[in-house]
Amino acid sequence: MDLSLIFGCAIVADVVILKLIPQHRPIARFVCMSVFFAIDTVLIVALIGSPLNPVYRSQDLPREFWLQILACCWWGLAARELISFLALLTTLRKAAVQNELLFDVIAGTIYTCTVLAMMGFVFRWPLQGLLATSGIIAIVLGLALQSTLSDVFSGISLTIEKPYQPGDEILLEGGVEGEVIQVNWRSTRLRNGANDVVVIPNSAIAKMRIQNHSAGSKRYSGTLTVTVDARNEPEFTMEILKQAALTCPAVLEHPCCTVTSTELKGDRITYEIGYSTSLFTSAGDARSQLIAQIYKRARPATAQQECSKWMAARDGLSSIPLFLFAENEVLDHLPLLEPLTPSEKAELSAKIIRRHFQAGEQLLAQDEKTESVHFIYSGVIQLTRQVQDGRILKVLRLGPGDTYGEISLLTGAPSSGTFAALTSGLLLELKSEDLKPILEARPALIESLTYSVAKAQQFVTMFDRSAIQPAVIEPHDLLWRIRNFFRLNVRNQLK
Repeated sequence: MDLSLIFGCAIVADVVILKLIPQHRPIARFVCMSVFFAIDTVLIVALIGSPLNPVYRSQDLPREFWLQILACCWWGLAARELISFLALLTTLRKAAVQNELLFDVIAGTIYTCTVLAMMGFVFRWPLQGLLATSGIIAIVLGLALQSTLSDVFSGISLTIEKPYQPGDEILLEGGVEGEVIQVNWRSTRLRNGANDVVVIPNSAIAKMRIQNHSAGSKRYSGTLTVTVDARNEPEFTMEILKQAALTCPAVLEHPCCTVTSTELKGDRITYEIGYSTSLFTSAGDARSQLIAQIYKRARPATAQQECSKWMAARDGLSSIPLFLFAENEVLDHLPLLEPLTPSEKAELSAKIIRRHFQAGEQLLAQDEKTESVHFIYSGVIQLTRQVQDGRILKVLRLGPGDTYGEISLLTGAPSSGTFAALTSGLLLELKSEDLKPILEARPALIESLTYSVAKAQQFVTMFDRSAIQPAVIEPHDLLWRIRNFFRLNVRNQLK
């Protein structure tokens, strides 16, 4: 049988078998390629001798052209074998992210050299004139595609240097921030916090200052700048801001958040809150939670507001600073008691009970009844709950500005969890007997309190549902259930 036909059949068999081997089995694919390449090498040597110096013994032009086509196929298979070998080395090294751009450059170089080898060794074409002509064409194309080539070579440079890889979360000079989803020949693509895809040319990003959040760890560090009225003591203010950060679910407990005073100007002091989140994508949530928690304990300064505006305009400042309200102003900023008149608030304010607590102190146990509503003036309290299977789970943290005890106050139901102090602080307590006359006189206030209690009870219900662990059914237990359902015994199973 003609060896050239066997060579052609081997190529067809090679293509068909590779189609049957899935892509996720690179070793099996490489072994298959190597076996067929060895067979093709033996056949091509038998037909034309060395592919570097082929000898076409037949004087028949169609036959010679057919052998040249087979020789070109062999060079193509040799290029594929080399590229597959390099790809296999990358796979065996278990690289986290395969650098597609650099690999494409290497593969393109190999295929270009293969084409030149076909022209020089197989068809005996002179390459000097071709290379000279291609040089002129390259100059013309280089001038015409200058910006595109700049992106390409910048992409190659970034690929070799690796300041970031797909999956990293980076911050670019100018405020562009997001997760790297692709690095291609022309551009780098980021997915920002709004889930939009940002496309940046490689030539532009190569000139920027790049801050890689994922280089060391996935932890992201963020800051929030707060301007507070200078009438608030700096030491107390810094403690309240730190406690507010500790209550945010998106903020990591370790490393601890920090609060530093950065500027004193006029009637205001500027503080910077430093916090950490587990992921870049949760940084926005952490910032929003922190602002909401601070707002529970502070408001824009109202006293001498007109004077503050004048001073802000004089000093070039654009906003009114926050003011941490005092103990006697708590009822003015408590949403539950907002409908009360000033006289009613003043009457209740005189009946407030102050209670200092220390870190580690248990303030209220689960299933314990309380006839008071508590306002956290300062400090951080951890709420835990024991679920049905006996586990004690952390529910949430309460901080300055939060309240608890409304459910017991209105319904008489016991506490839904255990409240334990994480830091020292101050509680302001109102007894139910003091609130009862006001609630009887104001049905609308009861409705608003009922809505708040319903939300709290719904939160507890959802927490209990999410805490239920799915029952694991062992195989022998499942087999027993099937036998018991169909009333089968072991003897019937053996039959």
